[in-house]
Amino acid sequence: MSAYFQLMGPRRVSSANYITFINPTPHPDRVMDEHDFLYMLDGSWRIMEENSCYEMHSDDLLILPAGRHHYGKGLCTPNNKHMYIHVKPLEAERMGTASSSRLAEFHSLIHCQDNPRIKEIFQEIISLRWNGSSLREDKLSLLINLLLCELNEQQEKPVSASSSHNILAEASRLIQTTPQTFFTGKDLADRFFVCERTLSNQFKKAYGKTLYAYQMDVKLEMVRQFLLSQPEVKLHETALNFGFCDEFHMSRTFKRKYGVSPSQYRQENLGS
Repeated sequence: MSAYFQLMGPRRVSSANYITFINPTPHPDRVMDEHDFLYMLDGSWRIMEENSCYEMHSDDLLILPAGRHHYGKGLCTPNNKHMYIHVKPLEAERMGTASSSRLAEFHSLIHCQDNPRIKEIFQEIISLRWNGSSLREDKLSLLINLLLCELNEQQEKPVSASSSHNILAEASRLIQTTPQTFFTGKDLADRFFVCERTLSNQFKKAYGKTLYAYQMDVKLEMVRQFLLSQPEVKLHETALNFGFCDEFHMSRTFKRKYGVSPSQYRQENLGS
């Protein structure tokens, strides 16, 4: 998901602090009147925003806009350490759409591993929030705007070659470890926070085939091995195990690749 924020405007921070959870703990289930900025210092956490799931790791920043339902999906890792800032939304932001040229679109999850300045600004905001300076509110407003500017630039950075390779490797691993699911390009692009077209192009360049064809080849090879290693499992159950809508769909695609139906393949190779 995404949200729209005004890059420059009078900001008010209601609270900001560090939190450590020694024991695994769920994220609060709530709808806030404020924007919740969450920065992961150490550990990982899966957090839902409406129907979208975000998996945070160290030096990831998650923006949970005011008015949206968010909650934890499972527990955080032990000794989880993170920072948060709660910011009052501006009037233009309460609408939730790009109704003004002053608003910029932000992704919910922004990876900040290569930008230590974002963490520094976050920490400076927390430190200032506990400061009794007469200019505290003015300084906080300026720092929040600076943070938004840095985040806006961070999310627009092109994906580096090494990052692209890592994303493709993770996507491939996900396909292999969850064979019961067929992923669309949008599914994977949303999961890894990249452009769908860019991911599809890079996938075809790296593997020489489309994302769909790659998934199908992986699944059919798994089906081929499964037919021999689990001879008692019915074909309709096999189809469900590997993400096919039904036995007919699996059999048709299997025969197209291997020249025989799954039942024929199993019979010929098991000698029964």
